[in-house]
Amino acid sequence: MKKTIAILLFVVIICAIFLTASLRGNVGNPTSEQLNNPQWQADGPFGLSPERGRFALTYSMIEDKSFYFSLPIAKFAVPDLGYKNGHYVSLFAPGVSFLVIPGYVIGKLANASQLGTFAIISLFAIGNVLLIIAIGRTLRIRTLPALVGGLTFLFASPAFSYAVTLYQHHVSTFLILLSIYILVRYKNLWSLGFIWFLFAMSIPVDYPNLFLMLPIAVYALGRLIVTKINVTSVHLSIKLVGILTFLTVLVPLSFFLWFNKASYGNPLQFSGTVASVREIDATGKPTAPQNADKNNLEKYFNPEIQEKSAVAFFKARNLVNGLYLHIFSPDRGIIFFTPVMLLGLVGMYFLYKQNSAITVVCVGVIMADLLLYSLWSDPWGGWAFGSRYMIPGYAMLSIFLAIALSKLRKNILFLLLFLIIFSYSAFVNTAGALSTDANPPQVEVLELEKISGIQQKYTFERNLDFLKNSSKSFIYQSFAHTYVTSWQYFQIIAGAIIACTTILVVALRFTKEGKSA
Repeated sequence: MKKTIAILLFVVIICAIFLTASLRGNVGNPTSEQLNNPQWQADGPFGLSPERGRFALTYSMIEDKSFYFSLPIAKFAVPDLGYKNGHYVSLFAPGVSFLVIPGYVIGKLANASQLGTFAIISLFAIGNVLLIIAIGRTLRIRTLPALVGGLTFLFASPAFSYAVTLYQHHVSTFLILLSIYILVRYKNLWSLGFIWFLFAMSIPVDYPNLFLMLPIAVYALGRLIVTKINVTSVHLSIKLVGILTFLTVLVPLSFFLWFNKASYGNPLQFSGTVASVREIDATGKPTAPQNADKNNLEKYFNPEIQEKSAVAFFKARNLVNGLYLHIFSPDRGIIFFTPVMLLGLVGMYFLYKQNSAITVVCVGVIMADLLLYSLWSDPWGGWAFGSRYMIPGYAMLSIFLAIALSKLRKNILFLLLFLIIFSYSAFVNTAGALSTDANPPQVEVLELEKISGIQQKYTFERNLDFLKNSSKSFIYQSFAHTYVTSWQYFQIIAGAIIACTTILVVALRFTKEGKSA
């Protein structure tokens, strides 16, 4: 027990150090007007609209006591801004904005409301590492390889960039991992009630979670079905007591319906189907952006005539291009941003021989993630660092990677290959975490070059160029810039991550057969 506590404490400390060193932000409690200054937007922590949109709702709830946005907050949220019944409202699922409220409140007391808000996402990221370790141990994976798998997920994949800013991906991943841990760890019916609760809770965090959690829900549902086979027939029956476990979904769904009613006047209206506003004029009214189609301006001036559907986000013709983007493309692909995750495919084989059911569940999550966002109308994820949509899939691959490291811990060639590819992946993703997520997709680069008049990069090279001049890290901007350049700071953080992981892998190699590590 003491050894387990010591390992968990080590994990928390290591993760907290690197995440704190990378957390983006500024000191201060910005007003709604100040949030529209470059200090907080282009040059600060809110460089992209997903960050602004979620923070806007948190700010509005705490400071304005309203789900409707004041004019300055509405301008802050553009271009991902909703419009309903004459009010500016959120276009994002509300779950993350509610979950980060404690961070905003505590941070405000320390004159750092934005930093406190972002720090909540970092806490979920640490929780994900702990859950990967816990799942690994439950699957009889040694502690050291499970630890390395968790650290690989957090610091050698795009998960690093999205652990130091305000996005939904780590919260979604936490709910998925916690559900899988419960499935593996507990076999009683009542544990299923908690899984249904997490399933329902995931929807107001991010609507696509309905599909990402589906493989877990289907497997859990199987535990309610009793199969009796005899010579001539097969009888299926449902455990009636287990049906009561579904009542747990009422709590998160009631919250979801209440928020929709309060914000949009309709409990069944999803925020993604609300009319959107791309620009606001000097009088505070919706208007058309400069690059709008001149023959279709009415939808900008009168947003509520827009017809939006939740299923319209999915297009079958996107599938082939989407698969290419998430796997092979230089601007988002796993091969360029986190190739170390591909080593998890080796562990998939080992785990399937040991526990085929859980392997199928994890693979189901990966496939649901990959296919869903390949069909998505914007598979690039807007301006983004790597494939942010695939972060839950990276977590599943990290579990497979942990078992591969456990099974092949004596194979020097495999460990060397892992360390080489890990070092590359950690180098790339540390660059993303310390710089910016504002990487344009390749398809936008030519137009951007026309506007800017200079050559634009769209791979992680853009992040490396950024770090030659600056870093969005709060620690660097506030303290470290006095002693080192932003490039040196990046080298120190990346080098420390690689060094720590190398030490753990070496320790794994020399762990004796009978030791639990």
